[in-house]
Amino acid sequence: MLTIVLLGATGQLGQALTEDLTALGTVLTPNRQELDLTDSTAVQQWFLQHPADLIVNAAAMTDVDGAERNSVLCEQLNHQLPATLATIAKEQHSWLCHFSTDYVFDGKKTEPYVETDETDPRQQYGRSKLAGEHAIISSGCRYVILRTSWLYSHSGRNFLTTMLSLAPNRQEPFLVVDDQVGAPTSATAVADAVVSIFSQIVAMSQEQARAVSGIYHLTAAGECSWYEFANTIFYYAVDEGLLEQQPEVLPTDSLSLNRAAKRPANSRLNNQKIQKTFGIELTAWQHQLADCLQLIKKHTETGK
Repeated sequence: MLTIVLLGATGQLGQALTEDLTALGTVLTPNRQELDLTDSTAVQQWFLQHPADLIVNAAAMTDVDGAERNSVLCEQLNHQLPATLATIAKEQHSWLCHFSTDYVFDGKKTEPYVETDETDPRQQYGRSKLAGEHAIISSGCRYVILRTSWLYSHSGRNFLTTMLSLAPNRQEPFLVVDDQVGAPTSATAVADAVVSIFSQIVAMSQEQARAVSGIYHLTAAGECSWYEFANTIFYYAVDEGLLEQQPEVLPTDSLSLNRAAKRPANSRLNNQKIQKTFGIELTAWQHQLADCLQLIKKHTETGK
């Protein structure tokens, strides 16, 4: 069994990972009071006392517009922290599992992006995440970087939970962009994939394991716009009894919202590499959404 350190355990991905990773071993989840992730020296000292076989980094600044206003914190969490963890992983002969994003691309490609496509982030968030990737790769540690997109969960603050919370008292139509296309991906599906990946890696020879160290794209199957995603959320939510009626949703374009950070028009990622290497193929985004809404319904009914 492995000794695993999970950072960012209170986030939407971290919560899903906390439960799933116990299948691989003992999971340590230091909180903010125990470990300041913006302090590289403190992180290094903590890991001297808590060496790990696997470091899973689900900590990040994910507020894309907020990153434009607070570039210092963005750099600390999305670039410097992964760099520090990579150094630790190299020194302790650990594996590092890190999560990245479709925002490392400019979104101008007309086909889904593959791992080797040229990166060109258009906002501070994407630039910081790309810098984190580069730091991990250059460290020489053993790593799996998973680029995912449009992540959501049944808990925490994300597009799904925000839409559901606003819908009951909404008087005017929702305005949602229809000129950005990607694959909404459930945190639960990503966490399940992480367990599958490292279950396979620990069974490999050292030579085989070194060969699979790298970057992988991991998203739900299929694609949609944010406008289509919003409509589907409400349609399914009414079907599950979470909403009495489906709110009106109107399409708009990205420029009309005048957000601080630019978003890629094409966030589609090609998942063939992870399918070929680890046999992982996530279900369609509609199926993941339906499963997530059923979880929300269960929690609403039971209070748990």
